[in-house]
Amino acid sequence: MQGRILLFPCPIVEGNISSLSPSLVTQLHKTSHFIVEKAKTARHFIKATGHPQAIAELIIHEIVDNKAENEAFLRQYIEHHDIGVISEAGCPGVADPGAELVAWAHRHQIPVIPYVGPSSILMALMSSGFSGQSFVFHGYLPNKRPELTTVLRKLEANALRGQSQIFMEAPYRNAFMIESCTQALSDKTLLCVACDINGPDEIIITQSIKSWKAVDASQYHKRPCIYILG
Repeated sequence: MQGRILLFPCPIVEGNISSLSPSLVTQLHKTSHFIVEKAKTARHFIKATGHPQAIAELIIHEIVDNKAENEAFLRQYIEHHDIGVISEAGCPGVADPGAELVAWAHRHQIPVIPYVGPSSILMALMSSGFSGQSFVFHGYLPNKRPELTTVLRKLEANALRGQSQIFMEAPYRNAFMIESCTQALSDKTLLCVACDINGPDEIIITQSIKSWKAVDASQYHKRPCIYILG
């Protein structure tokens, strides 16, 4: 029987299994072969769902930079097994590894099944008050101030035309990003910072750049954040 590629979102906050759909958990428990971003994290996640098989018995391949090696794993097992794809947090293939695996499946006419689960990008947009009709996710912006300032001002211009501009930053650079926004952008421009989404310390705030200038940005240090200009 031909296998399928199953896209399993996992909690944004480790251990928050309640954020997963029942159908996802049911299918996850029927799956024994996985290709994942990080094996250790994936094992913790699978175990936390109460998978009926012993974790040591599951076949888990960690995604590597060698594309041929990843595809070899898929070819080895896809003929007789479904293969689950799991990223570190949220949805595989959306700002996380997985897209190349899905592209491989389409090239070989293998069914791809996405399951419902949390996406920090969409949850931030939902909570921002900005347009969900037109938006762009830019991933990581330049990490040097001059280049970052130029890009932020381009994003600001697009936001003022009604297109929500979504981006992210490494958690240890959040203060740098917020300070860069307050220095580069107009006081009236709106910025949403969605921090620790789905976690017990979640903070989601949309306010003007002028208001952000009065915020102590150090409180966001080493906390996962999504940024949106609107």
